[in-house]
Amino acid sequence: MSYRRTSTGVNFRFTLDVHLCSSNPFAVASSGMFVSLSAVMLKLCEPFLDASLSKRDKLDPRYVLQGGRLDFSGLTAVFATSEELGKWVDSRNHSRAEGYRQIQQFGEQEEMRRLQAEEASTSMMNSSQSHPLRNIASAIDSMKFTFICECFFLTARVLNLGLIKALSDFKSLLQKLSRRKDDLAALKNMRGNGAPPSIEQDIIQAEAVVEQLSQDRLCYDSQLLKDLDLLQEALSYYRLMVVWLTGLVGGFHMPLPVPCPMEFASMPEHFVEDAMELLLFACRIPKALDGVNLDEFMSFIVMFMGSPHHIRNPYLRAKMVEVLNGWMPSKCTSPTLVSSMSSLFEGHHLALEYLVPNLLQLYVDIEFTGAHNQFYDKFNIRHNIAELLEYLWGVPSHHKSWMQVAVREEKGAYLKFLNLLINDSIFLLDESLKKIPELKEMEAQLADTTAWSRRPAQERQERERHYHQQEHIVRIDMMLANEDVKMIQYTSAEITAPFLLPEMAERIAAMLNYFLVQLVGPQRKALSVKDPEKYEFRPKELLAQIVNIYVNLDRGDSQGIFARAVSSDGRSYRDELFTEAAGLLRRIGSLPMQMIEAFELLGAKARTQAQEMMDAEAMLGDIPDEFLDPIQYTLMTDPVILPSSKTIVDRSVIQRHLLSDQTDPFNRSLLTVEMLIPDHELKRRIDDYLASHSKK
Repeated sequence: MSYRRTSTGVNFRFTLDVHLCSSNPFAVASSGMFVSLSAVMLKLCEPFLDASLSKRDKLDPRYVLQGGRLDFSGLTAVFATSEELGKWVDSRNHSRAEGYRQIQQFGEQEEMRRLQAEEASTSMMNSSQSHPLRNIASAIDSMKFTFICECFFLTARVLNLGLIKALSDFKSLLQKLSRRKDDLAALKNMRGNGAPPSIEQDIIQAEAVVEQLSQDRLCYDSQLLKDLDLLQEALSYYRLMVVWLTGLVGGFHMPLPVPCPMEFASMPEHFVEDAMELLLFACRIPKALDGVNLDEFMSFIVMFMGSPHHIRNPYLRAKMVEVLNGWMPSKCTSPTLVSSMSSLFEGHHLALEYLVPNLLQLYVDIEFTGAHNQFYDKFNIRHNIAELLEYLWGVPSHHKSWMQVAVREEKGAYLKFLNLLINDSIFLLDESLKKIPELKEMEAQLADTTAWSRRPAQERQERERHYHQQEHIVRIDMMLANEDVKMIQYTSAEITAPFLLPEMAERIAAMLNYFLVQLVGPQRKALSVKDPEKYEFRPKELLAQIVNIYVNLDRGDSQGIFARAVSSDGRSYRDELFTEAAGLLRRIGSLPMQMIEAFELLGAKARTQAQEMMDAEAMLGDIPDEFLDPIQYTLMTDPVILPSSKTIVDRSVIQRHLLSDQTDPFNRSLLTVEMLIPDHELKRRIDDYLASHSKK
């Protein structure tokens, strides 16, 4: 940070040279200095951080665009791209900003001349009265900003470089300390048994690193964790920030205006991100949120977390969910906070109407973030969403909202949500169940201590490291899979219609059949490990949940759709598995007898449907190729034409594809459900073919 004094006052210019910071930390202000400056700036803001935020009308978004004391031009905007921003900024604003800079430069020149020749200062000042810049100064009077405005935006940048940066550094330090402790423990476990001679020196060095990082942690603890006043002052500041930002889109009203107002879209992204980072940190500190008004924060999060048309960065919207996750009453550290958070979730008017729909929307949106690691990121984000949704399902008002969304978006957003939920369940469970036999084999090798000790030390170290890595992966995958299966279980007890749609029934049936094979089929013994709980693997509970889902969907089906879908799964359906699973459940007693009997009844229905389908196939004989779906090679019942490739497919098959990928599978051009063209002539011929063969 540098200071430049001019005739118009002190001009603060904050610069952050990343390369300079990384190469020479002594060339820039320290983190401690910026945290202290953060405290000073918050004190300057204190007079206009009153409960009613009565001075927020003094804040002018033009300050960000005009480039006065601070240059915001290089910062990522919350929604607008640099090209959009460049087109939007009025050319008059550029000329006024240039005029403002000319006034500053002229003033500096005047001051220098006055110091050099005081006797001539009077004539110079008189001449300046007729100087052409006087007209420019008059023209840009409207660009002068109040102290409150300047102080507000200065504080935003100081906090970003100071307090918020320190919180980020603290988080990184804790992660690094945790990794180094794990490394130290691994080194100590290598002692003896043919360990290399350098092991003791490696342990000493690792202990020194852990000790230094622990001391650094204590320094952060004393500065950040103990100063509750600083945290609460910063929370008051960001309360004003979110209220002011929301005012740029018309206030706390839904739905949000589309397109996004450029005044909001052009604001720096870190204005929002810093507020969320502070809330995340504060909810983990006892008493940090005591007495803090969180209503506006809740409103802001509910409004924007489900809107990619206002906040472009999906990770920033995911961070809002992380904040809400930290606010759940079950995670609060004091009875007072439990009560206030329960009231916040269960009594906030915007949350009651929009929280569940926006969480479901974000669950879908996060599938594609544009980042190189988007595939794995989405599971962590959906974990936070799943925990929130489970809590909200048990709150009557939110439960009602969920039911309304399921009906309203049965063939839209809710169907996409279910499709992704099933996708995740299949992937996570499948990956976990494939790795468990490998872990079982490794457990057996470790148990044979004599044979294990004869292996070279480096080999043991590498194999143990791989084992612990796989152990961690399986534990995380199983935890996430358990959440997904549990969500399908409790929602399917009341919401069955979307699961029974043509594009979804076979999908959910195939998933359930596949995992029934894994849990009760011949290969289930391969999943028997010494301590399954440490992998979050609870096969008895998982089997009970899967059977529960089977029964839920069958009870909600009055047309035999689900039983037909179960029996048509050529990959995993086995009639004997239903008998085997029912017998196992009776022995372990994990489900009521009534549900086990309902499951057996579904098995009987599926058996009947399977026989009927076999009879129908025999009756139809060789079906003409033109009547077969080109993707699944099954008889089409509702043929449609894809407008781009002109390929004819079955409607249910292509709709299932479009839930995950809105492109034509034959040429990758854009395709939506609305673009499908019914082939009435082909459908008539298929119906005639079926009718003629049914008479034989």
